[in-house]
Amino acid sequence: MRDFRRNGIQNHDYSLAPLDSLSAIWAFNDDRWNDALLCRMLIFIGDTGFPVEFIDGNGDLGFSIDRKKSSLKKTFLKWGVGQLTRFLSLFVKRTDALIVSSYLPAKELIKLQLSLSQFPLLHTSKNFHSEKKPDLDLRKSLASKIRYSSNKKLEVFLTEMLFYLLPVCYLEAFEDLNRLAKTKPWPKNPKFIFTSNSFDTDEIFKISAASKVEVGCKYFTGQHGNNYGTYRYMNPSIEEITADKFLTWGWIDGYIQHVPAFILKTAGIRKRHYNRLGGLLLIQVCLGHRVTTWDIYAEFYNYFEDQYKFISELSESPKDKLVIRLHSGFQSQKWFELDRWRDFDATLNIEPGNLNVNDLISKSRLVIYSYDSTGILESLSQNIPTLAFWQNGLDHLRETAKPYYQLLVDVGIVHFSPESASAKTNDIWDDVDSWWFSGEVQNARELFCDRFARVSDSPIADLKKYFGIVNNL
Repeated sequence: MRDFRRNGIQNHDYSLAPLDSLSAIWAFNDDRWNDALLCRMLIFIGDTGFPVEFIDGNGDLGFSIDRKKSSLKKTFLKWGVGQLTRFLSLFVKRTDALIVSSYLPAKELIKLQLSLSQFPLLHTSKNFHSEKKPDLDLRKSLASKIRYSSNKKLEVFLTEMLFYLLPVCYLEAFEDLNRLAKTKPWPKNPKFIFTSNSFDTDEIFKISAASKVEVGCKYFTGQHGNNYGTYRYMNPSIEEITADKFLTWGWIDGYIQHVPAFILKTAGIRKRHYNRLGGLLLIQVCLGHRVTTWDIYAEFYNYFEDQYKFISELSESPKDKLVIRLHSGFQSQKWFELDRWRDFDATLNIEPGNLNVNDLISKSRLVIYSYDSTGILESLSQNIPTLAFWQNGLDHLRETAKPYYQLLVDVGIVHFSPESASAKTNDIWDDVDSWWFSGEVQNARELFCDRFARVSDSPIADLKKYFGIVNNL
C-alpha cells in the first residue's frame, strides 16, 4: 500500500523549489504547494498510525506570485526613470557609496549623496527573472551526498529537503543571476554599501553586495519598520548580525552592530499634522504570510472579531466620523475583507488602501492602530494623537522592550481589548487634545520615542557619523 502511495505522488513530477526568496514567500501561502510538501512528509514518515489517502492531482500544481499590474502611465514612467538612471549612471565614480533602498525620503537621500561629493542617484534594482527550471536529477544527486549528523526523523527529513527547497536562483540560475548583477551600473569599488530593504528579497543586490563585502567593502544596514528591537520571535535578524553596522531607530540590544540612530523614513520631513476637529481613522492589517509555527488563520479570525467589537462599542459621534483604512496587501490574500465588512455593516466608510495614509491622518483627530505596527512609531514620533489595541498583551515583546510599552499602556495609548480602546475613544472624543497633551501622556510618549522612534534634527550629519565619514572622501 505504501509503495502505491509513493508512486502516485511521484507521478506529479512536482518541484517544491521556487525561483527566488520572494517567490518562496508566496509559495508558503499556496495551498497546493503546502499540500505537496505535506505529501512528501507523509511519504517519508511511512507508517503514520492513521489512515492516509493520497488523491491524484490534475493539472499544474505550481504557484504564482500575485503581482499588481502597472497602468500604462506607471509603466511608461518607470521606463523613463530607468532610461534617465542609465544616463546619469555615467557620472558614477568607482568609489562612490552604493546606497540602495535606504528608506530615506528622496530629498534626504539626494542631500546625503551630495554631502559625500557624489552625483545624486536613486539606485534601483529589479526582480530577477529566469527561464531555468529546477533540475530534479541534480537536486536528488546533491541531496544524496549529504551526511546526517542525527538519526532523528525530523532532522533527517529537513536535511534531505534542503536541495529540494533551494530556490532556483541559488542553483540552476545562479550564473545568470551573477552575470546580471555585474551589468548593474553601480560603483565597482564603493567606499561603503547601505540599504534598509534590499537585503531581504532583492537577489541582484544581495549577490552584488556579497561579492563586494568579500573583498573588504563596508556593509551597513538600517531598520525599516517595527518589530526590530522589540519582537521576541525575531532576535536577532540576519540583517543585524551580518552587517558591519545596523542603524536602529534609537534602541540597542546587546550586539556590537547596533547603532542607535533615528527613524529613517521620516528624516528631514516637515512635521505632519492632524485635524483636531476631524474624523476617526482605524488602520487595519491584512492576513499575514504562512511563515510562523502557529495558525495565522485562527489568529486573524480573532483579530477580525475584535474589529467588530471595537466598532460596536463606539459612541454615535466617533462612529459617524469613522474611516476604516484597509491594508493594501489584503487584495493579495484570501480573507475578502471588503465583503466581510459589508456583511457586518454596509454603512461603514471603508478605504481599501488606495489613498495615502498621511493624507487620511491629516483629516483625523485620532488615529487608531489595530495592531503593533510601524505606523504607531511614526505617529508617536510626529506627536499625532494615537491609540492602539491588540490581543495577547505584551507577550510578543522582548523583556527589554516591555517596560517602554508599559509606559504607553499606563497612560491609555495602548489597550489589550477592543472594549477598552472603544471606551477610551468615547471618553476623549470631544477633546482629544486635552488628554494627548497632558504631562503624563507626553512624558510617556517622549520616553518611548527616545528608545524606539527617535527623531534627528540633523539626519545627514548623523548618518555620515554612523558611516564613519568625518570629511568628504
